[in-house]
Amino acid sequence: MTKENNLNVLVDQAQSLINKKEFDKAIPIYEEIIKKDSKHPKVLSNLAILYLMKERYIDGINMIHRSFEVTLPIIGDYQNLATAYDALKDYKNAIKAYEEIIKINSNTPDIYKLLGDSQIKVLDYNEAIYSFKKALEKEPDKFQSIYDYGMILAKCLHHEEALKYLRAALKIDPNHLECMYLIGDCLSSICNYEEAKIMYKKLMILIPNAVDPHMCYAANLMFEGKYDEPVKIYKNILIKKPNSHKVRNNLGMLHMVNKKFKAAWEYMDSRILLKNEIDVTKRYDMLKTFIDLDVNKKELKKDEKIIILLDDGIGDVILALGILKEFHKKFKNISAEVDYRLVDLCKRSFPDIQFYAVHQNKHEFLIDYDLSLFDKGIYWGSLGKYTRKEIVDFPKKEIAYLIPDLTQMIKVKNKIKKEKSLICGISWKSSAQEGRHKTALLQDLLPIFKLNGIHFLDLQYEFKYNLGQSALEKDKLFKESHIKIHDYEDIDKFSDIDGLTALVSSCDIVVTCSNVTAHIAGALGKKTFLFVPFQRGKLWYWSEEQDVSIWYPSVTIFKAESNDGWGKIFEKISATIKKELSL
Repeated sequence: MTKENNLNVLVDQAQSLINKKEFDKAIPIYEEIIKKDSKHPKVLSNLAILYLMKERYIDGINMIHRSFEVTLPIIGDYQNLATAYDALKDYKNAIKAYEEIIKINSNTPDIYKLLGDSQIKVLDYNEAIYSFKKALEKEPDKFQSIYDYGMILAKCLHHEEALKYLRAALKIDPNHLECMYLIGDCLSSICNYEEAKIMYKKLMILIPNAVDPHMCYAANLMFEGKYDEPVKIYKNILIKKPNSHKVRNNLGMLHMVNKKFKAAWEYMDSRILLKNEIDVTKRYDMLKTFIDLDVNKKELKKDEKIIILLDDGIGDVILALGILKEFHKKFKNISAEVDYRLVDLCKRSFPDIQFYAVHQNKHEFLIDYDLSLFDKGIYWGSLGKYTRKEIVDFPKKEIAYLIPDLTQMIKVKNKIKKEKSLICGISWKSSAQEGRHKTALLQDLLPIFKLNGIHFLDLQYEFKYNLGQSALEKDKLFKESHIKIHDYEDIDKFSDIDGLTALVSSCDIVVTCSNVTAHIAGALGKKTFLFVPFQRGKLWYWSEEQDVSIWYPSVTIFKAESNDGWGKIFEKISATIKKELSL
């Protein structure tokens, strides 16, 4: 290292080394200059770039921020900052950097694309739609812009609109594999299984050694109500790829649908590993550093301290609560994580078990207990491998295992009680991934609404971004058919699950699609008339024996007769209600 104290000489010396591409030698010289002049603008900028070139991303970020204190940032500074954050997978800060670039120059299609890519990484799809749309507006004829916009529309479940853009992109690049996969997925999502299978057959030809086209083809066969062929396809794939979590998960669900439970449980834990592949938080990997996880094995011992871990939605947990007492008989020392909205309900219903609240959003998973207190962990959706191995293990009579808040229930009943009228709770929409297949229009339920002597009560919950849609549907129904769906406005049916449970408990009967309300009604032992789609959207746990749910004996299941809409399903529900309740 030169002893020269003249900073200009040192700057020139470092620049000479950079010109010779001797970057490793230039870095210590710049670092020496910074010690003597911490605000030298050129050195701060160049050193930041050198750090990034050497993949010293944190050092590079710190140096860029130091340069911001000296000079006004330019687009290149923010681009370097975004590049560093992307490399560190710190997508939130990368997004902020891209947004700063757009503030300086909004006519930057590539930056909109990069912004959209980062927004996808943090699952902010709504913002990504806007970013990719702006990129498309800037470059409407470019394949990548058209494809990206179609891709994000597909991720947001706007399948029909997505198809327009994806097909346009495929015309530009006819053999683009990802585009073909997405087109197949969109076709399948709108129940156009024949065209979807044609697309997957094309992919089989283009990439003969790939397993994904075969998996997708098998899934579409399953959506058509076929089981034997998909099972064969999945088993053949597992010969080549025995550790494919997606294939194992799909095979497990197929066995579940066919009520081959013992075989199903051999595969169902693969859903945990499948989720971990796309989980931003990598919670499964984190949990493994604290406790032994009972995943793809069956090793719990009766004297161990066991924590039941959250892995699915509220409905899935309520389903698993139905076997909690049986599980508790086998393993005495258990505690459980639940969504914070379920804590009070669970504590009241299962007072001998410790429940811990989990607060969850797109990027965080917050708990308030010490994982080191436990020896083993098992996920809610896996309890059945210890308690539900054969059809004889399922309840044969109505069993209510949720206990609603009695005070709240009395308050609700006093407010909604109608003389000589049955109270029928109504829920008709699902916001889940397959929600479009499970959801009906309120107008579809007219055959039920025309029954006499029934007071209809709204049990439909809504996500915040859908607030008001149910009210619009009810207003339209009243204007067109003079049918009133009453609402109990003192309960937030999305956030207050305890309140929703009291509301459901106050009904005489419930008519619902496959959603959280269906699980609550079944867990309360409430006489429930459940409508489910023909195949796609009919989840594995809605298996039935003589039209009665094997998990919830108080739930009668009505399945659509084909993939072409609901058909006569609501006329059948209406006739059944009329007969059973002597209306």
